[in-house]
Amino acid sequence: MDILGEILKQVLEGAAQGQPQPRQPQAQPRQAPQAPSHPPQGMPSPNDLGEIFKQIFGGADAQKLPEVVKQFEEKGYRDQVDSWVRTGPNKPIERRQIEDVFGNRELGEIAKSKGIDPNDLAEVLAKYIPRIIDELTPSGQVQRRR
Repeated sequence: MDILGEILKQVLEGAAQGQPQPRQPQAQPRQAPQAPSHPPQGMPSPNDLGEIFKQIFGGADAQKLPEVVKQFEEKGYRDQVDSWVRTGPNKPIERRQIEDVFGNRELGEIAKSKGIDPNDLAEVLAKYIPRIIDELTPSGQVQRRR
């Protein structure tokens, strides 16, 4: 099951409409909206974004979510990542903080593989990682995925 792909579709659809995507109650099945056909200027394509997030989170089932959360905590961003995991509003994170967590080398390699600027990649990650982690943790806890 492509959990991350479905979440990414929802996040991108919300971005295309300019609306935040609130958590949906677990009792209701999620609908898979269509990703926007033209990404905003400076943003990787939806397909590239999907591949980038699958690389970061460990595949379609987000196997590396606990490790990603731990990376943010170890770099001193526990308040931000806790707000993404728990229910309630998500605290923002800045491009420079993303660079701190993932490192310029890793971001540079990912950006180069997709033909995008590393600074643009860091901006995109800062925008979407909080929302993706929020959606990957609907119960307010990080759970190991199978």
